[in-house]
Amino acid sequence: MKKLILSLFVCLSVAVTAVAQERTITGTVTSQEDKLPIPGVSVKLVGAPGGAVTGSDGKFAVKAPSSVKSIQFSFIGYITQTIALTSSSNVNVVLTSDSKGLNEVVVTALGVNRERKSLGYSSTVVNSEEINRAAPTNLAAGLQGKIAGVDISNTSGQPGGSSKVILRGFASIGGNNQPLYVVDGVPINNARPGGEAPVGSIGDLTDNYDFGNAANDINPNDIESISILKGAAASSLYGSRASSGVILITTKKGQSGKLKINFSTAASFTQVSIVPDLQDQYGQGWGKVNYIAENGSWGPKLDGMNRPWGSIVDGDQQTKSYSAVKSNFRDAFDTGKEFNNTLSFSGGNDNSTFNVSYGNVYSDGILPGKNDTYKRNSLTLGGSTKYKALTITGTANYIGKNTRSVQTGQATSGIGSSFYEDILQIPVDYPIKSFQDYNAKFNNVNDYFSPFSQNPYYSINENGSVFKSDRLYGNVDFKVKATDWLTMQFQQGADLNNIGVKLFNAKNAPIAGSWAGGGNDEAYNRQASVGNVVEGSERYFEYDSKLNAIFNKKIDSDFDLNGLVGMNFNDRGSRALYTGIENLAIPGFYSISNSANDPTSTNTETHRRIFGMYASATLGYKNYAFLTLNARNDWSSTLPTKNNSFFYPGANLAIILSQAFDLSAAKISLLKVRAAYGKTGSDTDPYRIYNTLQRANIPLGFGNIISPIGGVAGYSIADRLNNQNLKPEISTETEFGGEIKFFDNRLGIDATYYSRVTNNQILPIGVSPSTGYTTRVVNFGKVRNRGVEIAVTGTPIKTKDITWDLGYTFSRNRNVVLELPDGLTSVDLNSAYNARFVAKVGQPLGVFEAPVPTYDPQGRIVVGANGFPLVAPTNGEYGTSQRDFVMGFTNRFTYKDFSFSFTLDYRKGGVFYSGTADLLNFVGNDPKTLYNDRRTMIIPNSVRAVTGANGQVTYVENTIPISEANFNANYYTSQGLATAYQNRILDKTFLKVRDITLSYSLPKSVAKKIGSERATITAYGRNMFTWLPKSNRTIDPEVSNLGNDLASEFGEFRSGPSTRNFGLSLNLTF
Repeated sequence: MKKLILSLFVCLSVAVTAVAQERTITGTVTSQEDKLPIPGVSVKLVGAPGGAVTGSDGKFAVKAPSSVKSIQFSFIGYITQTIALTSSSNVNVVLTSDSKGLNEVVVTALGVNRERKSLGYSSTVVNSEEINRAAPTNLAAGLQGKIAGVDISNTSGQPGGSSKVILRGFASIGGNNQPLYVVDGVPINNARPGGEAPVGSIGDLTDNYDFGNAANDINPNDIESISILKGAAASSLYGSRASSGVILITTKKGQSGKLKINFSTAASFTQVSIVPDLQDQYGQGWGKVNYIAENGSWGPKLDGMNRPWGSIVDGDQQTKSYSAVKSNFRDAFDTGKEFNNTLSFSGGNDNSTFNVSYGNVYSDGILPGKNDTYKRNSLTLGGSTKYKALTITGTANYIGKNTRSVQTGQATSGIGSSFYEDILQIPVDYPIKSFQDYNAKFNNVNDYFSPFSQNPYYSINENGSVFKSDRLYGNVDFKVKATDWLTMQFQQGADLNNIGVKLFNAKNAPIAGSWAGGGNDEAYNRQASVGNVVEGSERYFEYDSKLNAIFNKKIDSDFDLNGLVGMNFNDRGSRALYTGIENLAIPGFYSISNSANDPTSTNTETHRRIFGMYASATLGYKNYAFLTLNARNDWSSTLPTKNNSFFYPGANLAIILSQAFDLSAAKISLLKVRAAYGKTGSDTDPYRIYNTLQRANIPLGFGNIISPIGGVAGYSIADRLNNQNLKPEISTETEFGGEIKFFDNRLGIDATYYSRVTNNQILPIGVSPSTGYTTRVVNFGKVRNRGVEIAVTGTPIKTKDITWDLGYTFSRNRNVVLELPDGLTSVDLNSAYNARFVAKVGQPLGVFEAPVPTYDPQGRIVVGANGFPLVAPTNGEYGTSQRDFVMGFTNRFTYKDFSFSFTLDYRKGGVFYSGTADLLNFVGNDPKTLYNDRRTMIIPNSVRAVTGANGQVTYVENTIPISEANFNANYYTSQGLATAYQNRILDKTFLKVRDITLSYSLPKSVAKKIGSERATITAYGRNMFTWLPKSNRTIDPEVSNLGNDLASEFGEFRSGPSTRNFGLSLNLTF
């Protein structure tokens, strides 16, 4: 018994001693500058796992075993401090500013960490909080309006649609102007799925459907930070793919400390943002006559009288008021909904960290029904571990995406039409929503009021597409610290994407004699749709390997040297197979077997490799002057052997004058100047060296002969003449800039000037068909971009309870085409409906040319015998797509636990072609068609040409009127061609409130009641308000269905309205 009591006593003593050896350290962290508490400071035990983060009041509490002798305090923008522990359990710490991130470590080229102060070029970093403030579902939406020199647009209003990102303007005429996306040091694919379908009536899938670009797959909640490298000096180490800049994405890997659980959920409504202004004076008809089968508003003036309308079916006809329907267009769309959820677990100790995240997005867009939905599931695993000299870091990301989309843009014969195109053609006095039941009497395929268009609700429900993708990307990184100054690194990355697509269009034909089958008052038959199905698969792969030797050596008390030497191998490609049939045997059954016609197929394969070697070194002097030299040489498989090696060097210099000299008397906190020079090279697409074969296709006057014929395959030389002497495209850029900050960093200005020249552009140009080819691939052209970027930050108010932060950005880019090949003065970039988008020597890249009137020597319009203006023999210029300038403004006002923020995005100047305006003018729904109240008129300031007996031409005043019955010809026929484009080519200026948020962080005492450390509720809006100039009351200039590169600057083809979101989000940390 004695032994038992003694044993229990000993055990109890040991337990008490153990408890006594652990104590709780508490304290407050404040700023030296304003004496205010600093929330979010990392509190880390030195030599043991564990830590904490300061709360909104700057206070912390952390349990420390007796073995811990010191604690480290760190926060971005402040100098890290390590405090030795004493017998006291209370530790109060004052952190000193380090010039607002001067010593901050940022991610640069090839994922190498460098101190911000040593960078001799412009680099912008955006953190996770700024990106996710308004709960965006893609990273591009979280960056809009916040970065100087970066133009970001949403190219469609469809859920999961594409985004276009351009850094410092367009430089390549025929190449890729999109930046390279790099996730945790490894490049990823950013392609838009789609290609040429086998069924001719489908056309180019990329133009007709928008399934989104690959970079938008990334869950923004998984992003730790984004660095933007805009110039050649910053991006050249990434090789030929970085010629248009780099977007570096760093994902979350977890932090040492206890297990942390983060949950964010957001729910919002989606509404139409911009819809066209419509005239409300004239109703259905044509030539001021009430033709009831017409799809236009060229009828009599609206008078509010009760009248019959629409088709006549079995002797019946509907009646309604002959007046414009208010909000008719906007009410045709639904209110969509969007849900965005992310759950993550993170933690670790001094040797290992981890982060596991699951994200889910569901969007149901603005189109009626479930016809535009987007579902995305993402799973992310990331972390790192350290064992002695070895550190292993890795990430693995899975993204599963399902999209139900409808066609965008102008319909092509045989595939039906789009919802948006069809509602544009409904007269202003016809209630659009009355056609919702597309099987009902008066609304069905046989009885729809106009044979010239389709019931929009039939189009959206019976035509469409299904898209599915499974994507896996990630990397593993090994680092071995060989010596105290040398680290060896090997990184292997991969990006694999498997895609399945199905597109279907209904078979329909009106019954002969029905209203749409010729029984209407114009005896017109609606064109039948034979129906079709296309099924396809695409596979993208990319493997990227890097081997680096990274060194960091202190030479003496004044000089230090750091840099790297390495090599990179990139192997990527794609494979696409599409099979389709036309002329469905059974309507509504969408199967490849459902046709008497044989299926036709197309397949494409691409494969390319690049091997590169590079080196970079930075020499620092007394921690205020830094000179960096870098160089890279690439060998590309897409260029001829004799020209496949290309070398591009770079250099940059940064001097921190405020550290070299004492400028405190001038209230200067930071003064830095920088200069940079760099080159980047770019190769071309695969298979442009040697001529290729294509399936034989012989055009005849009555159709085409397409092989195989009688079971015998046939091939011919492709109609593009390739080039065995291609050279790489080279861009050379110089950059000068500086940063200055005043009043303890309360006011800051960052300014940059750059000039970039791109030579040897690679592009297929047109040749005479008599050569046997239609295009040939050449090196040609020189384009110069010059511009300025300004970023201003300020904190007008900073007290214990109130903080007010402001930001302003200004960008102006001017590009000009300096040279074109073979003496050409212009090259077509895109064209449609007699409008051309061209590159012209001496002009900005992307000038619009279109028909204009003929003028006499006195500047008067010359008309023909019918009184309409004569078209000039050569096209005139309507302006350029290039903007005058872009400005952004950010605001964040915080009062205690409340925060209010917004972002403005203003883009001035430039023009674009609008297919929406074209169609609205054609059918008489555009307010511009109300000119002169549609009365008989003579073209103002017009003359007629009179040829005398001696052949001399004189001009006399025009007295030939255009009758009101023919007034509409001004807007769509060849008679009005000379003046039509002033209504079709529109100003692309706009001002948008990109995001607006109001947040409230619950007091800790309240958050603890639900088991949370931190809880924040936010009301937010995205693209809530948009202002357009008076000259464009038609469509948002951002939307386009022509991809996300230079060709998309041409404009849009009835691509649908943009959208806005408003909702609530909740963020919890456990």
